[in-house]
Amino acid sequence: MSIMDWTVIIGGLTAIAWVNWYFFLAQAMAGKRIQNTAEIRKSSPR
Repeated sequence: MSIMDWTVIIGGLTAIAWVNWYFFLAQAMAGKRIQNTAEIRKSSPR
């Protein structure tokens, strides 16, 4: 395999990893942030 082949393979794997992170992990992290914000608002004395 040539350098160009390896570059395309690595680029494809990177794109797949980014899409998986964007759709699955980023949404989970955003959900945790919203939940943490709600908990902070409940516990803050006013």
